[in-house]
Amino acid sequence: MINVTCAIIRNEEDEVLTVQHGEKSDHPYLWEFPGGKINDGESEEECVIREISEELSMDIIICGTLLPVEYDYGHKHIKLIPFICDTLDELPLLTEHIAFKWLSAEKLMTVDYCEADELIAKQYFEFVKKIYAPPEKAPAVSQYSFDDQDLQSMINRMMGAKDSEGTDPQKS
Repeated sequence: MINVTCAIIRNEEDEVLTVQHGEKSDHPYLWEFPGGKINDGESEEECVIREISEELSMDIIICGTLLPVEYDYGHKHIKLIPFICDTLDELPLLTEHIAFKWLSAEKLMTVDYCEADELIAKQYFEFVKKIYAPPEKAPAVSQYSFDDQDLQSMINRMMGAKDSEGTDPQKS
């Protein structure tokens, strides 16, 4: 199984970025949430930040996560790990995709996704519906967000990776 991260990137209008594969990809002309494979020694968080920088030249901030999705495409079996991210960048610089769209949560299902990404889109739509539901129906925040222990663990992993690169985060 291949571990892959993806970013559900939100802009200031709460629209979500989706990108379209080209003709010569494994999924010609289908849409996805941008991201990619986790490298050896790389945390999930480091991966999604690196992939978005490489693929789209965008800066993101991780705000939360959804449940990972496993999908067997036949030629590959992936575990797609989704992160909910925010950005102030307006336009991605496409290096691997042929098109992009900013879509409201209600319009996420109007594009033709890769199968695993379709499951993530549905999950995100349900998440957004619950957030805006009346308080008695809203989920506990920790169901989809990082709690203090998760955030500390993520920070420690990221700081550990910087230390292993010879960078002292205290001097940055």
